[in-house]
Amino acid sequence: MKQEEQERTLSVERASGYDEKSLQDILRLEQACFPSEWQYDDADEYYRKMLENPSNINLFLKENDEAIGYALARLQDENLAEDMMDCDENFPIDKNKYYIETIQVLPEKSGAGGAKKMLLAVCDEAKKAGITNFSIHARIVNGLDAKIKKIFSEGITKITEIDHWDPAQGEAYEFIEWSVKSE
Repeated sequence: MKQEEQERTLSVERASGYDEKSLQDILRLEQACFPSEWQYDDADEYYRKMLENPSNINLFLKENDEAIGYALARLQDENLAEDMMDCDENFPIDKNKYYIETIQVLPEKSGAGGAKKMLLAVCDEAKKAGITNFSIHARIVNGLDAKIKKIFSEGITKITEIDHWDPAQGEAYEFIEWSVKSE
């Protein structure tokens, strides 16, 4: 095993509110991970609000203290449903469910289990608030849908295929809902 691989340590940390470094890390990651068409025009304002909202789960995947991934989960409430209206008219309101809005890992750092670590950490953080139900619009082309179905196979409650999802320039997606056991 190479020295570099031995020193690689992945950890997940929850952001505790807004700070400029967290915002800059999110903006850097979004730019590196997603096509420009998928990025928010008002990304700094949007993510500042996401960081400031205490009910949101903002997680960073870190490698040796450097942010290499980010996940955002929001309560599936009226505010989120309103945001989703343009892209998914059937988006359900469920205040006892977290919607994983984004999950991203730097392309050069993918394949080391970072996305799985963040998904499990989102579930653990939500369980602290008594919430054990989740949903996501998962890309098919990059295998995120398959990864989620594998990780949460015991708890999948519903899968809806979306042949043409507008926020992703018409890519095929799956809307996946699942539950995890409370402890």
